[in-house]
Order: sequence, then structure tokens, then C-alpha cells
Amino acid sequence: MASRVVTRQACGLCRRRKVKCDGLLTCSNCRTAKAHCQYPTPKKRGPKPVQWQEDSTRASGVSLNSTSPVTSASGDSENPAIVQAYWSPDADSPLYSNSITSKAPSTPSESQRQTVVRTHLDLLAGLLVAAPSEAVASIPSRCILLYTQYVFGAIPLCHEGTLRATVSRFFNLPAGGADHSEDCAQISRCFAADSEQEWVAVLRSYTVLIALCAAVTYVLPESVLPNKHLTAPLFLRVARDTLRIYVDYDVEHPDSSSLSIRLFLSSAIQISTGMYGVAFHLLNEAGLTAMKLRLYDESSLEGKDPIEENILRNAFWQLYICDKTALVMRTRPVTIHESLFETGLTLKTHSRNYVPLLGAEPESNGAAGTEDRLVQGFHVIRRLWGMAARIIRAMEASSRKTLDEHADLHECRESTLQLSEEYFEMITWTNWVQTSEESSPDECRNGGHQLSQSLQRQRTAYLVSLHYIKVAVLNTAIQCNMTEIVGLSAGPLVLAMRQIELAQDFMNVIESVPFLHLQAEGEHCAEKIRRVGSLLLELAHTTVIDAVRCLAKQCAMRLIDMLARLNSKASDVLGEYIGS
Repeated sequence: MASRVVTRQACGLCRRRKVKCDGLLTCSNCRTAKAHCQYPTPKKRGPKPVQWQEDSTRASGVSLNSTSPVTSASGDSENPAIVQAYWSPDADSPLYSNSITSKAPSTPSESQRQTVVRTHLDLLAGLLVAAPSEAVASIPSRCILLYTQYVFGAIPLCHEGTLRATVSRFFNLPAGGADHSEDCAQISRCFAADSEQEWVAVLRSYTVLIALCAAVTYVLPESVLPNKHLTAPLFLRVARDTLRIYVDYDVEHPDSSSLSIRLFLSSAIQISTGMYGVAFHLLNEAGLTAMKLRLYDESSLEGKDPIEENILRNAFWQLYICDKTALVMRTRPVTIHESLFETGLTLKTHSRNYVPLLGAEPESNGAAGTEDRLVQGFHVIRRLWGMAARIIRAMEASSRKTLDEHADLHECRESTLQLSEEYFEMITWTNWVQTSEESSPDECRNGGHQLSQSLQRQRTAYLVSLHYIKVAVLNTAIQCNMTEIVGLSAGPLVLAMRQIELAQDFMNVIESVPFLHLQAEGEHCAEKIRRVGSLLLELAHTTVIDAVRCLAKQCAMRLIDMLARLNSKASDVLGEYIGS
């Protein structure tokens, strides 16, 4: 009879799987899975000595002598035994320790290489646990497909062909054999490089893919990704840990991946926690990097690789949209200031040497047609938020001038007239929505279902943005006592009814579009709903007119119900407010 280990704790694998461990030297669960059974070292009681930490990677026995990278795109089947034999989810794992260094020496150290390999092995093992009946490579491949369908129109920051090549490199595991150390060495060759620059390039391509998977799995619902509750935290943790390894080099030598990774991580963190501090910090890092690269200047992209140029261009405009949205919604300080542009904003929306980002095959005409329409819509939404930010800031500036006794009244009237014209140009700008609903027969044949999903998803983003902006501009006009800009008198009843009318229009759009598209909008959509609901509840508490109070509360309750369906933490805030 096998003797028992004298321990009060389960082995590492049983703890990770949260199953009962029988305490044998090799427990029955590990014996069934043919995995290495390891028990954690008992911790001593009392205070720890000053120097108690050791390098977590010393315990790893992975061989990293090979230097030739693995580039095969073959469909070899994964062997779970390889991963389980080398995956030990204990305190030494980089996923559960703070020993990862952010320093990037001239030549990657052995411990850094081992840390990267073990981090990837932990990811593979976690994916096997999350979806044991699926091939590991199918999970990131599905994330790429969903990204092109639901996310690319809002965040066009990746080249599909490069993403799929990265999946083939890192997720098509070799077939297992008797020598597990050799199998693990084959996996480690994926990260091999002869110089620091090459090594960081490998890490960057890997981190972009994992960060994209984190954003997609957090944004889309379980109806599309059934195992997202297991895979999403795993992707996010691995992406952040990998970026931390080379972050110093990345700050000193940024490229398009520096922006893409931070934008994806910001989106994932905001959804996973419902807190904005870390997410906004990452956005600000990306904005400062864009300013450092002078991406506002068209000449800064001269001589770049066409794909790199395209992603850098889109990344700057994406950050530009984020900053304009922050100005309208007053969520955070902005980092891209036009006043700091040395040459003015000369960056164009399209490149002369344009290379499509969608479609793994160069001759994919349907994907190219889809991308042209999506890029057009992307810049329509960018222009919409830019116009809204300019109108709101101009109203606030004009309001301050009006309070100035020495202000020129004629100049103030001219400014009000100009703002009124810009406002009506903004709210009547709907031609793009009409054309986006129509698809040519050729596009439908070539693009198929993906074309329809991508364009309809982007149309949802446009309509939600437009109707939220109408509510925000009216609220600013009331606060600045400049309601003539939106064509209204200053009567309280007129303004209250117009606020409710715009809020109802916003709610009608929210209820009419596909619910999956709202889920794909993520916390950005939830925050817009919360803010409109807050305005309605404030109106219900301040008005003395019973009819207005009743309508405001009814519309606010509809918004709270929608937030609850979206499973947003913002619904709790509104619920507490309406109950007070």
C-alpha cells in the first residue's frame, strides 16, 4: 500500500483544478493525468528574514540550447501530456509570482528565457484545462476571427496574416514522445533569438496576439465564447506578464505593437474590473508614446514598412478618438494636445502605399472591400467625436467670455452663431449610416457573413455615439446657459422635455440594435448608458413638474434594466442612486 505524504495541503495540480487530493506521493489525480505530482513546501511561521526571495526560475529544468525558430504552420495535434509534465502551478510560476524583471539586457539572460517559456507553458496548460476537447490553437484562431467580425471596425490595429502566423508558431505543439525534455526544448525554440532586437521582436508578436485574445474574450459574451470565464483572465495575465519582461526596452524603442498592446490591455482591464484607473494609465502611456513618435506628422511614417505604417496610422487615430471621447465624457486627462504638435496635425487618414490588414491571403478581395468600408466608418466616428469635443470646449470657453465684463459682445454673438452651425452639421450627418446599410452583390459574395457583421457592428457604434453626443451637448449647453446654440429657449419645461426626448431616442437606439453588438461595445457603451441614466435621475430629483419626473424615472429604469442585462457594474451605481 502506498504511503501517504504528511501534509495538510493538496498537490499543485489538484489545488489548481480545485479537486480533492488523496495525499499520496503521486496522488491518484496526477497518476491518471500522467502529470508530475508536486506538493508545496510548508511555510514556516513567524516573520520572514530580509533576504528570503530567490529567483523563481532556478527550479526550472528546461533546456534552451536550440536557436533555430519554429516557423512550421503544420496542423500537428497537441499533446496534453507534454504540457502537464512541465506545468507546475506553484509559487515558482511567473503567473503567480512577482519575480519577473522589466529589465532588458543587451543579451537576454537564461532566467528571462526560462520565464518566457514557463509563462507560455502555463498558458497552454490553462487552455487545455479550459477546453480539453479542443485543439489549443483553435482558441486564439477563434479570437482572431471574432476580432475581425466585431472589434476591428473600432480598433483596427492588427494584421490578420501576422496574427495567424503567430498562432502557427506558438500554439501548434509537436507530437509528444518519450523524451519530454526534448519536446519542451522544441517549444522553447519558438522564443529563441540571436540578439536583443530579435528576441524583443518575437516577444512583441506574441504579446500582441495574447493581448488581442484578452480583449476579445472579455468583450464578447459567453454565447460566442463558452469558456471565456477561464480563458479571459488567463490571456490577460500572460499578456501583462510578458510585456513586463521587456517593458523598459519597449519604452525606449517603441513601435506599433507598443500602442496596440496597451490599447487592447486597457480595454480588457476596464471590462474585467470595472475600474478605470489602470485602464486609463495604459491609455495615457500609449498617448505619450504616440506623441514621442510624432505620429501627428505625416513625415514621421516615411520609410516605414507598409504594414507597420498602416497600424501606426490607425493607432494614432484610435488614440485621438479616445482623447476626444474623454473630453466629451470628462473621464480622464488627455495626452494628445494639438497645441503641442510641432508641425500641426498633418497625418492623413490613408497611405499612398496602403496595404490591407484584413485577410490572411493577399488576393482576398472580399476582405479588402470590407476593410475599405470599415476604415471609412472608423474615420466617420472619429470625426463625430472630434466635432463634439470642439463644440463642447467652445461652449465652455464662450461661457467664460460672456461672464467677462470686457468681452466683445459682437464677437460672442458670432461665436454662438458659428457653434450653432457646427452643431446642426453634426446632428444631420447621417449619409454614412444610410450607405453602410447597403452592400453590393460582389461584396456580399466575397465578404459573406463577416462583411455584414463587421459593418452592422460599426453602425451600432456610430448610432450609440451620435445619440449620446446629442445628450451630452445639450447638457453642456444648459450648464453654460447657451441653449440657443441647439435651437432652444431657456425655459425650464422646454429644456426638460428636450432632455427626456433625446434620452428616449438614445434608449430606442440601444433597444433596437443587436444585443451582441452592445456587448461588443463593452464598458464604453455601459458608461454612456450610465451617464444618460444619471442625467435623467438628476432631472427627476430637481424638477417640480410631476409629468417630467414620471417620464424621467421611467426612462431611467429602462436604462438600468439594460445595464443589468449587460452585466455591467455601472448598474449597481444607478440602482443605489435611484433607491436613495
